[in-house]
Amino acid sequence: MTDYKGNRCPVCEQVFKENDDIVVCPDCGTPYHRECWKKVGVCVHQADHAAGYEWKPDHVISGGPEDLVCPNCGAHNPLGAKFCNHCGVSLPDHPDNVQYQAKQNTGNGPVYANPNPNYNAEASSRRTSAQQPHLEGYAAGQDGGIYRKELGPEDPIDGIKAKDWSTYVGPSGMYYLMQFFRMQETQRKAVVSFSAFFFGPVYFFFRKMWKQGTLFAVLEILLSIPSMMYMLAVSGAEWMVGLPLSWIPAAANVCYILNLVQMIIRGLYGVYWYKQESKRRIEKIYARCPEGQERSDTLALSGGTSVIAVVIYFVVYIILAFLASQLLGPDINAVLSMFSL
Repeated sequence: MTDYKGNRCPVCEQVFKENDDIVVCPDCGTPYHRECWKKVGVCVHQADHAAGYEWKPDHVISGGPEDLVCPNCGAHNPLGAKFCNHCGVSLPDHPDNVQYQAKQNTGNGPVYANPNPNYNAEASSRRTSAQQPHLEGYAAGQDGGIYRKELGPEDPIDGIKAKDWSTYVGPSGMYYLMQFFRMQETQRKAVVSFSAFFFGPVYFFFRKMWKQGTLFAVLEILLSIPSMMYMLAVSGAEWMVGLPLSWIPAAANVCYILNLVQMIIRGLYGVYWYKQESKRRIEKIYARCPEGQERSDTLALSGGTSVIAVVIYFVVYIILAFLASQLLGPDINAVLSMFSL
């Protein structure tokens, strides 16, 4: 992997050190401390991405006497290695490397000899031109082995370029890019999302998933009806007098279990639904906007997050809760004692 030691994080201005947790912008390759990236949420060079900005190191770590530096990806390899253990390119500093000798004779550039049967030389060429690999993951090869794979800004995830995914997603783009990449490689839909599990409709509205947000909001309201009726009965609400109430405790318990089930489902598949909804919108933008600044602007406008939608959700929730409280009977203390147990 590329050694960023000696270069500075553009957020905190601190020099990268050995074993620092570093992530890079999928568009331009600018490195950040992971916590700094989470703090700002976007690349500091975002305005220059459309113009083709690419980060260049201001301090390059050269190979020491005990390792060989790959000319393609910058990975450090043990002395005597013939091929890079990161990207598979032949190491020119090894005198016994026959692939390197052939390259020297023909002048055709580095010879790739990655043992991965799924290795894509064209994709590697694109990554080389982008200076640095931007995202790494692992995938199973046809022989059953596990191979490291890299993802550059031009590489596709489900037919959509990684840089366009990043532009559309906005905040936490690196996290979602990694999850989408893993879904593509493993063909698995389930990914644990604590945000979708605990916050439900808030998560979906924040990510502009209007249908899913509305669905789970209505579902939560419906599943809370037996509990609300039980509170009305306990508080002595006049309009509950005379109604059969023996079924309410059992119904409330069933709805509690169903609510837990729907929380687990949305926690496991919320990211997948987000990927599918995003893909549908991005493909529509692809169809009507040619590649360039217009497409990037449209992706950013259509995607991203919506704080306003979350605020509206909470306002509606508070209004509904207030209206429900007006239906309670005179014995409010009986209701309060339910929550103090």
